[in-house]
Order: sequence, then structure tokens, then C-alpha cells
Amino acid sequence: MKMKNYEYRSCLAPYIRSLIIQKRMEGFLYDTEEYHFKRFDAFCAERNLSQPEISRDLVMEWGSIRDNECKTTSSRRVTAVRQLALFMQSHGADAYIPTHFSHKSSYVAHVLPDNEIHEFFKVLDDYRPKCNGEVFKRLSMEYRVLFRVIYCCGLRVSEARKLKISDVNLDDGSLCVLQSKGRKDRIVYLSQDLLQLCIEYRRLMESVYRITSDWFFPARNPDSKLSVCSIALKFRQFWAKTPYAADVDRSPSTHCLRHSFVVKRMNLWMEQGVALNTMMPYLSKFLGHSSPSNTFYYYHQIESAFKIIRSKDTLSSEIIPEVCTYED
Repeated sequence: MKMKNYEYRSCLAPYIRSLIIQKRMEGFLYDTEEYHFKRFDAFCAERNLSQPEISRDLVMEWGSIRDNECKTTSSRRVTAVRQLALFMQSHGADAYIPTHFSHKSSYVAHVLPDNEIHEFFKVLDDYRPKCNGEVFKRLSMEYRVLFRVIYCCGLRVSEARKLKISDVNLDDGSLCVLQSKGRKDRIVYLSQDLLQLCIEYRRLMESVYRITSDWFFPARNPDSKLSVCSIALKFRQFWAKTPYAADVDRSPSTHCLRHSFVVKRMNLWMEQGVALNTMMPYLSKFLGHSSPSNTFYYYHQIESAFKIIRSKDTLSSEIIPEVCTYED
């Protein structure tokens, strides 16, 4: 039984496959969940699960936090199994439904300042693959464009890698981001210089590399899109070659480019005296957030933010008065 290159081997395979088909018919992408089901299926097969049922002990063992795994990832794995258990119960199967999940991990992203952004893209542009094959040259060109699209448009990694040719309008510079987080669709516009880069990129893909893929950023196999793991690996490799890689407490991830876009945009508005309360709803929609409060989350605990807030906030001394020394 094969679905999207995943081979299901356990006795739960028919339920997993049926659930994925149903969810996609309802309009869900269900890619991440399918990945978790693939791992859960292998987990069940290794334990020689003989009956198509999910016991409490099986869920508890599956849901335990693993080495080098954060609580959020563990919770997502359990959530996928919960959906499977509900589906199985609706079809009369015996399945334990988990109700307790790990709390979301606290994570403060590394926001790349201008100098780090400059060096990252310099490394990216100077990169030449060790293998001289045409496919490696093509992929190195793709990454130059991909990481710029993520940073300059504030896209999630999943949104950028899932762009199809039909989603990118090179006439007006618009990107249609479909079925993103929360099943939301939105339109994002490229800046003029980024649009020109994308036009040249598409010209080279068609005329030099003869790529006719449906994906705007195809993988080594043009029929597939770039994977999350491949993108993360290349980002780490490029970042490691910058002069700042050894000096940071927490190495950035690809998603930090999105954080950096948000902080950069808000800082520019504050420096220019633009009212954030007026602009935040627009930025929130641009990013695909449900509310401006979610966008402000990106800005909290950022050192550069407080410097600008202090310089612009004329009421700061009244809100947080200077601490005085009192005698007993």
C-alpha cells in the first residue's frame, strides 16, 4: 500500500490510508500528519501489532518525549494519533483517544540583523557545488531565490516550498499562498527587484535546465517539491560559513528569516514614525496571522526592539518610572 511514497506495513494501514483520503477530500493538505502516520505505522509494525486497535499503553509509549525532541513536536505526534483514534472509533474499531498533551515549548527565535543577513546571502551567492553536475548547479540557483523569497516576503518555509508555477504571477508579481496554516489563502506581492530575480530564475529554469515541473522550487526530481529537511540542511550549511556562526548562543533556522522580516519591517515603521496600530492589521494579513497579537509575538524579547521603543516612546518614563533609593 503506497501513498506519496510512504509504504504502510502495520495492521492499521487501511485506517491510516482512509483517513488521509478523507481529510484531503475535505480540503486539508495533511502532509505533516501523513509524515507522523508513516512513523506511527512503522512504530506499530516494529511491535508486531496484530489487531487493528490502539491501546492506551501504545499511545503512552508513542507519546513519550524522545531524546532531542521538544514538547511541541511530541504533542503534534500525539495529536495525529488522536485524529486516527477518533476516525477508527467512528468505524467501530477499539481505539484509545489521548486527551493530555505537552505544553508548547517556549522558543525565542534568533533574529538576524542586517549584517548577518548580508553575510548569509553573500555566502549563498558565492556558493559553488562541489559536484559539477547540472542538477547541483540548478539547485544552488534555486536556493538563492528560495531563501530570498522567504525573507523578503516573510513566508513560512512550507508556504515557499509548496508554491506551484500556477501560484506565481510574474506579470504583476503576486504569489498566491493557498491552504496555509489555519487553511487560509492570501496574496503576497514581490518587490520589484525580487520580481526581476524570479523572472530571470524562471527563464534559466526553462531555457538552460529544461525544467517543466509544476513546482516553482522543484527538488532533484523535478516532479517533487523541495523537502523541509533539504531546505533546513542547506540553510545550516550556508549559515555555518558566515563569520557570525560561532558567536551566537542559538543557531538560527530557516524560519528565523520570517522572524527577521517581521522585526525589520516593524523597526522601519517605528524609525519612520509610522503608527504601528494602523499598519499592524495589514502586516498580520500579509503574514497569514489570525490577529495582530500573533504578529507582535514575533517582536517580543528582541533586543533591537527595545532600543527603538525607548527612543520613540515619550511616555516610557511615566509607564516604567526610574527606581528610587529609599531609606529605611
